[in-house]
Amino acid sequence: MTPSKDRLWRVNLAELRITGNEKSGAGIEARYIEEILIEKVSSSYHGGDGLRLFFCYEDPRIVNNLFTYNKQCGVYLEGCHDIVVSANQFEENQDALQCLDSYNLTMTGNNLDDHLGHGVVIENTYGSVVASNMIEECQGWGIILDRDCYGITLSANVIAHEFSGGIDLRDAHGCTVSANTFTIVKKIGLAVRPQSGSITVTGNNFSDTMVGRDTEGKPILKRQNQSSKTEEHLNEAAGIVLEGCDGVVVSGNLFSNLSTPAIEQTENCQRVLLNSNVIVE
Repeated sequence: MTPSKDRLWRVNLAELRITGNEKSGAGIEARYIEEILIEKVSSSYHGGDGLRLFFCYEDPRIVNNLFTYNKQCGVYLEGCHDIVVSANQFEENQDALQCLDSYNLTMTGNNLDDHLGHGVVIENTYGSVVASNMIEECQGWGIILDRDCYGITLSANVIAHEFSGGIDLRDAHGCTVSANTFTIVKKIGLAVRPQSGSITVTGNNFSDTMVGRDTEGKPILKRQNQSSKTEEHLNEAAGIVLEGCDGVVVSGNLFSNLSTPAIEQTENCQRVLLNSNVIVE
C-alpha cells in the first residue's frame, strides 16, 4: 500500500490529556492519516487502546507520551510504515505495544512497566529495530516476534523480571538478539521456536540478582530476602531454549546463577553453533 494524496496529511496532536473509562474505546484512533505526529499526550483508563493507528502508512511518529491503564494496548499499530516510537512511558496496559502488518519500526528509549499481558508484540513486520528500552514485570513476555517477522534487531534492551519469559521468537527469520540484559526473567529468557531460523544471539547477559560475594565467598543476592508474596520466587532466572529451530548462532553470551539450564535444545535443532559462552555458578 502506498500513501494517497487524497488523504489527510501532517496532523499533529500535542499536549493533551485524554482519560476514558472501561466502556470507552480507544483514547485516540487515527485512520489513513499520513505523517501523523503524537507528542506530549497522556492517554489513560480507556476500554480500548491508548492510541490506535490504522494504516497511517507514511512516517507516523509517537514521541514523549504516557500510555497507562488501558484495557487493551498502550499503542496499537496496524499497516504502518517508517514508524518512530521513542521516549514514551507505558504502564499497566494489557500489552504495551502491538505492531502488525507493518514495516520499519524504530522503537527506542521507551519505559514499559507492569503490563498485564506482554510488552512488545510484533507480527508480520520487516526491517525494524527495538533497542535501548526498559521492559519490566510483564505478566506475559517482554518481546514477541510472530507471523513471518524478518530482518529485525533486538538490542541493548533491559528485560527485567518478566513472569512468562523474556523474548519469544515464535516465527522470526534473519533476526539478531544482541547486548540485551535479561535479569531475573522467569521460565525462559529467550526462546527460538520451530518456525524461526537464521538467528544470531550474541553478547547478551542472563542473570539473577547477584551483586558480589561475602567474606566466605558465598553469592550476595540483592533482593532474595523480600517477604511480599508476589516476590516469593523473585530470584529465579532463566536461559535460552532452542526448540526445533534451524540456523542459530549463540556466541559470546554470559549465563549467571540461573534456575534453568543455560542453553537447552529440544525437538531436533539443526545447524546450531554454540561458541564462546560463559556459564557462572
